[in-house]
Amino acid sequence: MKNPPTWQFNIADRKRGIWAFVAMMTAFFGTVVPGLLLNLSVGIIITVMLVVMITLMFLTITWMWRKETLTLYHDRIESALYGTIYFTDIRKISRPWGAMSPAIKLRLDKRRVSWNMVRSSRALIQNTPEEVIVFEDFLRQLETAMTKQTPKPDLLKAQHTSTTEDITPAAQLSRINRSGNHLSGLVIGLILIVVILFGVGTCVTHSRKPDFKRMKAAAEERFYKGKQQVDELVAQRLKREGGAFLYTNDHAATIKLFPYINTGNPLNIDLFQYTEANKDIAAILANPDSAQLDIYVISGDSAVRRMKSDTSSRQFFFRAYDPKQRIRPANVRPNDTTGQDNYPVFDVSWNVPLQDTTTLLYAIDRSIPGMHIMLAQVRLRPAFYLYMTGKVKQGMNEATFREAVITLNKLLHRSQVDTSTFIITRI
Repeated sequence: MKNPPTWQFNIADRKRGIWAFVAMMTAFFGTVVPGLLLNLSVGIIITVMLVVMITLMFLTITWMWRKETLTLYHDRIESALYGTIYFTDIRKISRPWGAMSPAIKLRLDKRRVSWNMVRSSRALIQNTPEEVIVFEDFLRQLETAMTKQTPKPDLLKAQHTSTTEDITPAAQLSRINRSGNHLSGLVIGLILIVVILFGVGTCVTHSRKPDFKRMKAAAEERFYKGKQQVDELVAQRLKREGGAFLYTNDHAATIKLFPYINTGNPLNIDLFQYTEANKDIAAILANPDSAQLDIYVISGDSAVRRMKSDTSSRQFFFRAYDPKQRIRPANVRPNDTTGQDNYPVFDVSWNVPLQDTTTLLYAIDRSIPGMHIMLAQVRLRPAFYLYMTGKVKQGMNEATFREAVITLNKLLHRSQVDTSTFIITRI
């Protein structure tokens, strides 16, 4: 009696392959997600992920690879892995989804079995060309045996409603043997690559994602640290250059010498609140002796106004301020009183150049048009405040400032203003 044909080869177990894929995805997310939640560095996350994935890949591939021996009889298959498989128990034969090399899947009454060849330049472990030839020979011999096999009566009844031969397992196997390998396996590989690249990209993106809260806190910290250094710089320069004087009827007012720092935020974005200020502070600290120290007049209600200097080296300044008086904008009609509480308050300032050829009385009286009307407001409006200030470096030493006070008092008296409410302060 002729011995039945036998074939031996290695196969990749698809069920184990599915579990291996699940294990790798679990390991992938199990390393990336905790790393991101713990705010670990991207380098550590990627290193741990690659070590775990590569190790698990080799372990699962070894676990998936199994030895198979098939013996074909006229009515059955004897498998070292799946046992005896009768032709009459086969309900359907198909190609496993994702198979790029020769492979078949048998659907039996109560189970499914499959054999898969792995032949790809991208595979770490794969079948040899000889094994693929052996397996293809098994498929051809199986097709021949199943075609010759006469179905049992119960199987004929199950197939009684069939009108075409294509639905029989033998016909399905014949179609598989004559069809080329498709590229669904390549799709799986590409999906796996995309998932890994997505994880790496997520790590990199997370590391590069701006932490706006931390950036704002850093900018704020830099601002206050820089401002403290500027305060120390101003204190040193006041000792060398002298201070400033103030004459006013606002007893709660103060003055401060400080370089100009732009604290504006035109876009009203919290992140940029200290951007311009930090730039100015850096420039001041880079050239501490050349920074212009301006006089800031701070009223009793904390309204701050900067006294802007012109090109004149010797000058002093005036400020007129009335928080109870609102100035109607030019684009608002005179009879329109809506929103008048939002009109800007009366707050103006100007400088008075000191020239050797001009007397103080003439310089103050002609410093702005209608100076006598401005001075009279001190008497006419209880909330009207007048400030005269100057600093030593711009020609206003103590003697010169007192002379300016006497001169201003003459003009105030001319407007019938009581100067006993005015005080002198200095820094």
